[in-house]
Amino acid sequence: MASKKKNRFQRYLMTLKNGVISGAADNDPSGIVTYTQAGALAGLTQLWLIFIMTPMLIVVQDMAARLGVVAKKGLNVIIKDRFSKYIAWPALVILIVCNTATIGADMAAIAAIIEQFTGIHFLWFVVPIGILFYYMLVKQSYKMTSLLLYIVAPVLLVYVIVAFMSHPAWLSVIKATFTPTIKFDAAFISSAVGLLGTTITPFLIYWQAREEIEEEKHVAQEVEERTGVRFGMIYSNVVAYFVVLTSGLVLHGHIRGNINTWGPADAAAALKPLVGSASSILFALGIVAAGVMAVPVLAMVNSYTVEETVRGKEQGMEQKPSRAKRFYGVIALSLAAGATLSLFGVKPMAMLYYSQVLNGCLMPVLLLLLVIVTSDKTFMGEHANGWPTKIIAWLTVAFMTVFALTLIYKLIFG
Repeated sequence: MASKKKNRFQRYLMTLKNGVISGAADNDPSGIVTYTQAGALAGLTQLWLIFIMTPMLIVVQDMAARLGVVAKKGLNVIIKDRFSKYIAWPALVILIVCNTATIGADMAAIAAIIEQFTGIHFLWFVVPIGILFYYMLVKQSYKMTSLLLYIVAPVLLVYVIVAFMSHPAWLSVIKATFTPTIKFDAAFISSAVGLLGTTITPFLIYWQAREEIEEEKHVAQEVEERTGVRFGMIYSNVVAYFVVLTSGLVLHGHIRGNINTWGPADAAAALKPLVGSASSILFALGIVAAGVMAVPVLAMVNSYTVEETVRGKEQGMEQKPSRAKRFYGVIALSLAAGATLSLFGVKPMAMLYYSQVLNGCLMPVLLLLLVIVTSDKTFMGEHANGWPTKIIAWLTVAFMTVFALTLIYKLIFG
């Protein structure tokens, strides 16, 4: 009896795997910095945004997961086949540029945290970090890599611990979570745009669909996958929520200077004099774990999407490097390019800002096409979007369109 319960529990844990990996990868080091900046700039007034973004994120990732399970094709193949190669190819270019910039920023973030502990300049660690990621992705199978990512994912719960160590006044926190606050000043809008942009991202859509294909999920498992996606996206936003909460409690009103130029090490260092070394160390370790989750996913998304767009066929990590040279070559180039950006002194936050602008322009288009495809009953059958999903999906398209226009406005007018 105990053995059956144990087996059932193990099967349930594996059901959650794909969603948890996606959710944890969404909280990469650059995302942690964005959440920290949001709390430092706006206090607790934007906690409600994370609350309302959660169903949007769930619906977007659920559509992507169902697409992978039902169609057995990646998103860019479907865009090219059903719409136009003139959409698929620009989407691929934007995705690779943005993902590579984020890889560079995330690798620099991990190296900067190591510098905090060792006192050795972070640039000495960038190349070794890239080599370790390359070994992890090239020498290990997809199943082994995904299992490793799944094991690392719970480390992000350190942000929940750090929040509790900050001794929040929970009545104020609950009020801020469920009472929308809107301010029309530049800092509030900039912070809100950053929160939305780092939560609902193109790479995560591509990854969710691809993950289902790589795991060889069947249509009969669609309900299980939906459970995993929902759990993973809630987990993702719980982590984001507690990072904003900690920053809002501890840093808001205590920081001078330009917070928008912060890197991950700056965020961790800012906590130290205010809440002590233990919280600062936990925060820093969370950033390293976030990087370990995100960098492999970003590199794999680049490779999978190149293969989908160029070949239109399935080729991935279960293939040996000798039989999938382009696939593994793109992984190597993504990591090498990310490391090079850091070594040549390109500022991580500048990389992230401009990649966010590009992602912000791409996202409404991807979402629009994703909603159209997953609402098509002739294509998706009984797994097509229902009305509740359609309503939230179209609201998300509207939100992301406003987000893109805001980013463009900020870029032009400052």
